[in-house]
Amino acid sequence: MLAYAGGWLRLMAAAVPTAGVVGYKQFHLADGNKVRYTVHLFDLATGSPIGIVDAALITTLRTAATAAFAARTFFGAGAGPLTLAVVGSGAEAEAGVLALGHLQELKSVRVFSRSVENRSRLAARLGHDGLEASAADSVHEALAGADLVYVATNSGGQVVLCHEDIAHLPFVASIGSTLPAQRELDSEVFLRAGRIVLDTFDALKESGDLIAARERGFRGDGVRLLGDMEPGAPDIAAPTVFKSIGSPEQDVLLAHAIIQRAAADGFGTRIAPLQSVKVNL
Repeated sequence: MLAYAGGWLRLMAAAVPTAGVVGYKQFHLADGNKVRYTVHLFDLATGSPIGIVDAALITTLRTAATAAFAARTFFGAGAGPLTLAVVGSGAEAEAGVLALGHLQELKSVRVFSRSVENRSRLAARLGHDGLEASAADSVHEALAGADLVYVATNSGGQVVLCHEDIAHLPFVASIGSTLPAQRELDSEVFLRAGRIVLDTFDALKESGDLIAARERGFRGDGVRLLGDMEPGAPDIAAPTVFKSIGSPEQDVLLAHAIIQRAAADGFGTRIAPLQSVKVNL
């Protein structure tokens, strides 16, 4: 993570031997509040460049898909219609609702965010997608009677949900607070959770939420990865909390799949190799 005047640059690298690729995602903030993403891929054996993919949509969709898979694993395929609370009203929140709707039957969706205009707009768009959606005037109104909550905020260092808010919920999915300086869930949420599931153990040292929880005494014992999450809802009173910050492995594999599909379909722009092999003089 490189901070500079007016912005920052972040790099996330991964090698995936089973796919024969190595690469990295870079994203950077500049020009006020503009963030741009790309994934750069290379052949693991030869080092030759394979391609570059715009990763803005990849990031949004893989975040939503991961959280939806966690919810599906928790509730199971046969779960009845669920009432979903959403905290946040941006692109990440919308993608999360649509992904959840693909894997679970949703009875209703209630959206809350700090902006009345934004939450009303998102509720209207979700209604056009065939969901019963409404805007809530408060967090408590959104959470009342909900079966799960999808938290996708850009609140910076401000906590938006406390343990008292979500203690009655079986399942909490949080995809904000991906950097040390960011916050979304109060530390008590993690200290009193029934179980905690992560998409990567890097979240323990990169998410501001989990860093704050560790400073409060959270040890991370029993935390498991999504791939090891047991199917079905456990017989516990406290919520299951799924925390996602994304991983470079996910980004590299998705970019690789996109490049393969693009090559097969004749899509994209082919360019001459940009990298020559180092020659010692």
